[in-house]
Amino acid sequence: MLNAAIFGLGNWGQTLVRSVHQKSDKIKITQLVTRDPSKYSDFVDNTGIPISNDYAEVLKRDDIEAIVIATGHSVHGKHVEQAAAAGKHVFCEKPFTLTKESALSAIDACNKAGVKLSIAFNRRFNPALAKIRNMIETGELGTVLHVEGAHSGHAGYDQREGWRSTREENPAGVMCGKGMHVLDLMLMAAGHVKTLNAFSETRILDTNRDDCTSLNMRFRNGATGTLSCIAVTANYWRFHVAGSEGWAEMRGENTLATCKLRQQPEITEFADFDIERAELDGFADYVKNDTPYPVPLEDVVHGVELLEATVVSAERKQMITFE
Repeated sequence: MLNAAIFGLGNWGQTLVRSVHQKSDKIKITQLVTRDPSKYSDFVDNTGIPISNDYAEVLKRDDIEAIVIATGHSVHGKHVEQAAAAGKHVFCEKPFTLTKESALSAIDACNKAGVKLSIAFNRRFNPALAKIRNMIETGELGTVLHVEGAHSGHAGYDQREGWRSTREENPAGVMCGKGMHVLDLMLMAAGHVKTLNAFSETRILDTNRDDCTSLNMRFRNGATGTLSCIAVTANYWRFHVAGSEGWAEMRGENTLATCKLRQQPEITEFADFDIERAELDGFADYVKNDTPYPVPLEDVVHGVELLEATVVSAERKQMITFE
């Protein structure tokens, strides 16, 4: 059992705790950390987990082996480096950081400290996605030609206050909260990006945060890709891979459509699956057993680089080329 503390108890931090609390036999959240514990008395009563507002003191404890970081995007890097300096393994929510420079610095801190680092791209644990990945890796889809996806919803209407409502914490609209998930799957399917052209603007909301963002990409292997994430529409999730021998598409979290060349499409429905518990269990397996975690840090850093480039491309209205 991996004993961990979690730093950050917003809605998503609480979701992570609930996913493993009294359920997992691999990881146990034994300490909650937040700036204002008074806001979470009901959550403490319901879970029985002690709470603190002193991250530095929690990091000194020998009984805490790992830190789960679910704080604001802009402080992820700092909190990772502090945990690494204390000798704690780290599980960090996405986006890992908001700049490539800070991402590399945090990874370097973990490497120097000899601690393990995992980033929370939970869709890589989705059974339907695992099937797509297998189809790509075994050549069942042939050469990957194009990837596309969308992750949209009504977050723009709901998140009017707090750090999630600001451009500083959420550059390029809901790319941080939603689009990064699909972008990560695109990197898994097609590799790294050569060129990117992005559009990001505010069309509906009376705010300085973008609500409509789209990316057009060319990958180093020649594949193309498109991604949209809209903050002011009904919930929508899709990920599609087109290959020279067929295609595969996730339609929501549980539905997988596939079609081989010159055949009829097939639909597979998957049972509900707790991808948050799966990613935390995967992190524990990585720490305790050295079981590979399915999100390469090279992809994580490149994803941050693409997030930065999305902002630049949209502001300058120009294509960005990567080395």
